[in-house]
Amino acid sequence: MKTVFLDPVRQDLHDFRRYVINKFGGAAWAATRNKFADTIAEIEAAPRNGSTPPELIDFRMSGYYEVASGTNRIIYKVDGDTIYVHLVVDARSDLEDILARRLFRM
Repeated sequence: MKTVFLDPVRQDLHDFRRYVINKFGGAAWAATRNKFADTIAEIEAAPRNGSTPPELIDFRMSGYYEVASGTNRIIYKVDGDTIYVHLVVDARSDLEDILARRLFRM
């Protein structure tokens, strides 16, 4: 399977990297990055093993999944042989709020 990180996710990860390094240091970022890479590898091995994000159930959006990576949620869509990563968010965040802000930012 091929994994594609959408542009907003790339920016989110860049911002997240900067935050973790500034707040906790380079070693913390390295550990977080490694955990994230391991989780992506698990997704690529079995993409449909994730669960449907509860916030998306009412919208009847099929093919979207989420998995935990440390304290983060990775939300992605499987389309054929490609995995599109749509969001990487802190698990404690309000996903509906994030989705609304992302929608209006576009």
